[in-house]
Amino acid sequence: MNIYTKTGDGGETSLYGGTRISKDSLRVWCYGTVDEADGVLGVVHASTDILKVKDIVRTIQRKLFVLNVELAADEDKQKTLKERITAEDITYLERIIDEYTKDFGKMTGFSIPGETVCSALLHVARTVIRRCERHVVALAKEEYVSKDVLKYINRLSDVLFVLGKVEVFEMFVKRVAGKISSVAGLKDKDGWFEERCNMLCRAAVSESEKLGVPISIAIVDESGTLAYFHRMPGAILVSVGIAQNKAYTSASIGLATGELAKLSAPGGSLFGINTADPKYVIFGGGFPLFQDGALVGAFGISGASVEEDEKIGKAVLEAFEKL
Repeated sequence: MNIYTKTGDGGETSLYGGTRISKDSLRVWCYGTVDEADGVLGVVHASTDILKVKDIVRTIQRKLFVLNVELAADEDKQKTLKERITAEDITYLERIIDEYTKDFGKMTGFSIPGETVCSALLHVARTVIRRCERHVVALAKEEYVSKDVLKYINRLSDVLFVLGKVEVFEMFVKRVAGKISSVAGLKDKDGWFEERCNMLCRAAVSESEKLGVPISIAIVDESGTLAYFHRMPGAILVSVGIAQNKAYTSASIGLATGELAKLSAPGGSLFGINTADPKYVIFGGGFPLFQDGALVGAFGISGASVEEDEKIGKAVLEAFEKL
């Protein structure tokens, strides 16, 4: 079968259902613009290193196919479509927005695209979807368009804005951790900061999944310099800084942060330490790491309750002791 049919050489095309219309008609503009957005999202999916973003984008791409069929169907075919954009599809997008609003807070103001390639592409897709929305609103004044289609397109542009923010943040965290490790020269030490940090992270993630709470884990060397960082999808944004501060505290003092509550209280040997330097944390979740009696680093867990952070931390210590 040839890719070309020559049936469109006169400037007309067929809707899903067989009706012939001009290629510059408003309905063709609508589903053609959705197709354009899908192409941009394909580049995002192929380029991003953030698995959560990749999964969401692929789910959206599958739903754009359904959207395009609905927009490309003629009046008769509209009555027999097996799949349509539904309220559940809109709820899916709203859940994504709500999840990341918890992490980043209410997102207001404008963003200047370009901090990363993928975030810029997500903004391109967002603007294409906004253009599609303008076409669909115009079409709805002349022909039937489902209200769910209009709502879905509106929510989709919001989701793409949020994903642009997520992409920038996650890549920033990876770059910072990588640069600090490189500058600090942490590539030898018998493989401790590469191979073993990955194992400790897996232990933390495994325990946190059992508890049903996403966390951030930070690992530092004996000088308190960040050497490894991982934030699970959905972990609250504030956990990023707290996990690092817990690790720093344990490395600089050689004690678990849970032990500092009494020591930093009035009359304690470390009274006022957290007011002298706000980086010091005096509640549970930070643990020092000793190897052959020497301090070799520390790690911090944050994102759950103090009790849960402590439980996850103890699981990590057990994994470390087995190394």
